Amino acid sequence: MKQQADLSAARAAIFDLDGTLIDSMEIWRDVDEVFFARRGMAVPEGYQEAIAHLGMNECAVFTVERYLPGESVQAIVEEWRALSLERYGAADGKKYFKPGAIELLHRLRGAGVRLCVATASSPELFLPVLRAGGVEELFDAFMTVDEAGKNKSFPDIFLRSSERLGVPSAQCVVFDDNIRALRAAKSAGMMTVGVFDPASVSSHDAMRAEADCFLEDLTAAAQIFLR
Repeated sequence: MKQQADLSAARAAIFDLDGTLIDSMEIWRDVDEVFFARRGMAVPEGYQEAIAHLGMNECAVFTVERYLPGESVQAIVEEWRALSLERYGAADGKKYFKPGAIELLHRLRGAGVRLCVATASSPELFLPVLRAGGVEELFDAFMTVDEAGKNKSFPDIFLRSSERLGVPSAQCVVFDDNIRALRAAKSAGMMTVGVFDPASVSSHDAMRAEADCFLEDLTAAAQIFLR
């Protein structure tokens, strides 16, 4: 674990959802398998990692351009929405949270750190799972790539999150499992924490090298931020 910045000085923490707070790989693997199977296809190799930083509309555009020319982007979005709502809206959604995630959120909030979710997901997906985990009310703000107008390869979503929280960029720390998002947050002047996720294993070395900290899991994270 590498530490280059005084992360305990952060006044706000901005969290990705999928792959960071929740282990959503199984959810989306299932959605992708059902979606492509309906078309007589296997899920393309590297597909999940290629779309991880994109919003749903961008994912649909990418999918049509690469694999399904002639299909409707809007129809694909609606199909994904129906498939994913069944899973994110499950009453037992707490089971999707990664070990230590819920405890970390409670401890940060208890220490006066402001919290935000910055995600490529939509409110109809992320709010039910946060509610199922009992953490929705801990967050001071939510920001999506659709609101920001650009995907997480760009700093816009993080800058907008900082504004919404009322905390300067330099006092914000971003948790994410995607290297593109971490680079964008760094370009916004924020501290960054890479989070292990099996779906992004090919970029873990880059995260270790470039982020201020890399966490194999979230169970020990509070010790770093609440010294």
